[in-house]
Amino acid sequence: MRRMWTVVALLLTVIFVATFLDRFVLIRLLASRIGLSLTFAIVEAVAVVGAGALVRRFRRDSAVNFVVGYPILGTVCFLVGLLRVSAATMLPVVLLFAVAGGYAIYRHYVGGAEVGGRGSEDAAIPRPTTEHQPPTSKRLLDAFSLIAIAVVLISGFVAAQAPPASLDELAYHLAIPHTWVTEGRAIDLPLISQSYFPLGIESADLPLVGLLGPFGGGTASHFLHLLAALATIVVVYRATDRNLLLTAAIITTPALALTAGWSLVDWPLLGIFVVLADALRRDEDGPTIAAAIAAGLLTKYTFVPFAIVMLIVARRVRGVWPGIAAGSVFFIRNLVLTGNPVAPFFSANAPRVTEYRALVLASYIFDGRFIDESLGASLLSAAVFTAGGIGLAALAVAVVLFVLAPSARILVPFFSIAATRAADAVAGSRLLRVALVIAVAAQLMLVGYFTDRTQLFSTMSGKWSDDEYLANARSTYPGVAWVNTVLPAASRTLVVGVNETYWFSHPVRGGGNFDGPRVSSYLEVPTPEALRARLAHDGITHVAVFAAAPPTAVAQKVAERQTQLTKSAQRSLAQMLDRYASNVSAHPSVTLFTLK
Repeated sequence: MRRMWTVVALLLTVIFVATFLDRFVLIRLLASRIGLSLTFAIVEAVAVVGAGALVRRFRRDSAVNFVVGYPILGTVCFLVGLLRVSAATMLPVVLLFAVAGGYAIYRHYVGGAEVGGRGSEDAAIPRPTTEHQPPTSKRLLDAFSLIAIAVVLISGFVAAQAPPASLDELAYHLAIPHTWVTEGRAIDLPLISQSYFPLGIESADLPLVGLLGPFGGGTASHFLHLLAALATIVVVYRATDRNLLLTAAIITTPALALTAGWSLVDWPLLGIFVVLADALRRDEDGPTIAAAIAAGLLTKYTFVPFAIVMLIVARRVRGVWPGIAAGSVFFIRNLVLTGNPVAPFFSANAPRVTEYRALVLASYIFDGRFIDESLGASLLSAAVFTAGGIGLAALAVAVVLFVLAPSARILVPFFSIAATRAADAVAGSRLLRVALVIAVAAQLMLVGYFTDRTQLFSTMSGKWSDDEYLANARSTYPGVAWVNTVLPAASRTLVVGVNETYWFSHPVRGGGNFDGPRVSSYLEVPTPEALRARLAHDGITHVAVFAAAPPTAVAQKVAERQTQLTKSAQRSLAQMLDRYASNVSAHPSVTLFTLK
């Protein structure tokens, strides 16, 4: 009788919840906006797990498989995209890997004992039992830490449901795969220096943007990155010896927490760093180390010094070479295209990544001009208590990089690895735990402030449409939207003045972050006839010159956001347009020239 009543109660609960969700209009509006994007993101997430499981020979650990599989799946999409980017080429790739991912997830949660490996990390570390309950203070700390992690994920969801609006997304993280989609192939984009970076993560957006377009695909990419953040939290938690407070201290770092729902590489990269460091510390099997090395090399150049230092400290060679070989795809591509495997660096017009900010530690901890690049207090506090060779080595590399004054996001994974090895110090010092709680709480306030300031809830509430949100978030968007309505279908436009090329619905060419010198070099030719011939060779039919005022007065950020031309490049372009522009259309923020 009791069992029957339980079944009836559960059925009633389902009916009550379904009725509430059905009658709460905002939930239905949100579901209609993001339902398809979220579904595609989940399918591709399963495919990501499949890619990781395949390279790790089906080791049973879905979080690790996701972290290492993300750039590997993206690289497969890129290689296929060299031939053709379309639904007919991208969809089969995702579905094939999704089958492998479904099988891997089944083996993780339902399958039997591991064959030929150490098994999942969940099985490797004993779980606490109810026979020995931790003291009340420990339970309160764990509850606080779980709430902090949940706040970061909820904030990430709020950001993920909105269309892409951050500078780096619109300039290259999403702009590059979107350009490949509009061109129908993964082509060389010499005006965007970031197009020579390892693009394993970005290339995973080719199926999403290609199938769903810039709005649906951009949102799907957000959700896929949010799932990557969740997988990263899991591997960070394990690396801290399951210390929830230490995990929260790392996860609530503003440079991470504020970007959990954005299509950047910082969260996946952190996960890859942690997987490699933890695998070396535990003397894991070769496939996991090889997979982590390959994934890191396919994600970002900064992984190279980290991997070298970690391998030296661990004195590990076994399993390294297959990972280096698999991770060399973008290095080989650069060598073929430019003769430089680490392009655009060590070449003409390389983007400036050092001296990005003033070399002041307080500014890196928090600076209102660089809110989403703040390191905060908890990460650095934990990092200085690091222990062991791996932790100390990561901290040393972080300090060396800090002297170069780069973007704070470059430093986050190095300090995070150091922080993961501070579990003993956190467990043994009540004062440190109190300091971390205060720091985490303050950083959560910053997360809440930033989420509210960016007006992300306006899209969730239905107050603004996606177009209205973008017009408020990006001063360049109204001009881009106008250009989209004016350009003919068979056009290709050179964009000057801004580097945000993601929202163009037609093929465009433009610079990326800090690419003013690169675009200027492209335009600096002896005669108007020579410049017109160069544009004609590249298929350029229009030139769009933007004049929107930047939303900041910080010189470095203005150079990052705007394509600032040299005087000679401006003169060369003006002379060519004066002679070869057959039609001129104007908008308050952009002038569009049709070339004859």
